[in-house]
Amino acid sequence: MTNTTSSEKKGFFDIHTDGIGYLQRARMVPVKGGRKADPYLACTIAAQVGPVHDPITRYFDVNVAGSEAKNFVRGYLDADESKRPLVRFRSSDLWGDAFFRTSEGHEGEPGGSLKGRLLKIEPFDRTELAQLERFELITRGIGYLNKPQEVEPKDRDPFLSCVIAALTGPIDIGQEKREYRYIDTIVATPEARNLVRRCVPSIDEKRRVLIAFRLDDMQADPFIYAKGDRAGQPGVNLKSTLTHISLIKIDGHQVHPKLQAQADTPTSEDANAPEDEGIDDSTADVPPSSPAPSETEVQAQERELAQAASF
Repeated sequence: MTNTTSSEKKGFFDIHTDGIGYLQRARMVPVKGGRKADPYLACTIAAQVGPVHDPITRYFDVNVAGSEAKNFVRGYLDADESKRPLVRFRSSDLWGDAFFRTSEGHEGEPGGSLKGRLLKIEPFDRTELAQLERFELITRGIGYLNKPQEVEPKDRDPFLSCVIAALTGPIDIGQEKREYRYIDTIVATPEARNLVRRCVPSIDEKRRVLIAFRLDDMQADPFIYAKGDRAGQPGVNLKSTLTHISLIKIDGHQVHPKLQAQADTPTSEDANAPEDEGIDDSTADVPPSSPAPSETEVQAQERELAQAASF
């Protein structure tokens, strides 16, 4: 997949989502602001998630940002919607948009959509589709780990949840101007659960726990505010599943994976290290049963690890 935009440079935090879906509703959107305001190119990606034989759909309404992505999408401005191409895509600047639904039978109900910028898009080879068993919708970024909680619902198995305050926007701004996207997650893998639980003492002590994360699936969960200044207005929560943590820093000190200097420290000295920073690196590896990551995935992970390590 080609085309790199300025949002991927080191000067910006970003939340990247990669997936496979159908391109639809390519359109030019008029801008309010007089005759000099140029319309912008937008489209909807019907991202596929889950088993190939029975996937669910997550809709992303995106502004087309990359130059090569614009060339590709423009070719479908007047296309027959019944002939939607299957594409591989990458979006950035993820956020949730809340609204009231107006469709017949759902008037007044809260609704929510996923928004962002389309950076890259290319046709997905149908021969590859025949080899897939499951569609993945992967979101990567860095952010602060918050509110870990062991949940024991009555109608399902217990699970571990947490909230990730994902960083977005320019790096070189003050903390008071920092932008976040708050994502409610269920921690889905044993490796990730082990790491999150080991961070609980630090979070309880109000220490800042920064992680580089990977999420699978993303959805906008709408609701209506019940109280406060926004009572009666629609809102939306971002929800996903946390599948992998590739880096942890506590108050700026990297504890996972261990740096080489830490790994070389004799065991007798390790015994004197604070217990809450003794993150076990045995969970760092992807399980042997996981498929080998693609070149795009490796590049994305390397970029975000470098960004998190330098922050």
